[in-house]
Amino acid sequence: MANDTWQIAAELLARHYGLPDPPGPPGAWTTLVRIALEPARPPRKPRDWSWIAESSLGDPHAIVEQGPGRLAEVLEEAEQPATRARALHALAGWWLRSFGDSDALEVLPLRSVEFWQEDLRAIPGVNWELADRILLFVGGRSVYPLDQGSLRIAARHGWMDLESEYDDWQSFLTSSRRDAAPDVAKRSRWLALAARDFCGTEPKCAECPLKPLLPPRGVVALE
Repeated sequence: MANDTWQIAAELLARHYGLPDPPGPPGAWTTLVRIALEPARPPRKPRDWSWIAESSLGDPHAIVEQGPGRLAEVLEEAEQPATRARALHALAGWWLRSFGDSDALEVLPLRSVEFWQEDLRAIPGVNWELADRILLFVGGRSVYPLDQGSLRIAARHGWMDLESEYDDWQSFLTSSRRDAAPDVAKRSRWLALAARDFCGTEPKCAECPLKPLLPPRGVVALE
C-alpha cells in the first residue's frame, strides 16, 4: 500500500508545491548547520542561509576552537537561537571525529544507519528526529525524520496509528527503506509544507492537495 500511496501523494504535492528545495548539498558541513538551526516546520517566508558559509559556522574546526560561549554570540548576531550553541559545538566535534578531512559521503556508508543513529542520539541536544534529519539530508541515507506534521498527516488519512512504533513508521514512510534517499528527502520536505499549510491543530482538508487520499469515511480524528 505504501508505494502506491506515496506515488500518488508525490504527484499531488509536486503539482501543488513544485519540487522542494533541499537544505543544501549532501555531505556538506554547512548543510548540517542549517538542519540543526532550521525548525522542522518550514517558515512561510524563505530564509537566506548563505551566511553560514561566510561565517565561522561554516568550518567545524572554528566552531570547536571558539567554544559554546562564543558560538552563542555568533548565533545571536545572526538572529539564530543561542540555545543551539552547545548542540552545534558537540556536532562539530562529532563531525571531526567521524570524518576528519575525509569525504563524509564516503565514510557514512561504511557503517549502518543504526550505528550513526546511536552515535548522533548520544550528542546532547540531538533528538531522534534531528539525528535522522542529518542522516537523510547530509548523509544521503534512506531514513525519515519523524516530525509531528508528518505523523498527523498519516494518522488523519488513516494510514498509520499515532501510537505505532518507530520502526513501523520508518517502514511506512520509507516504503521499508526501499525508496532512494532523494525520494524520501522530497517526501519529508513536501509533508512538512503540507502540515504547515493544511494539517495543524485543526485540519484544512477541503483545501489540501492530499484530500483525494482521505478515506471514504473522511478525516480520521486524532485523540
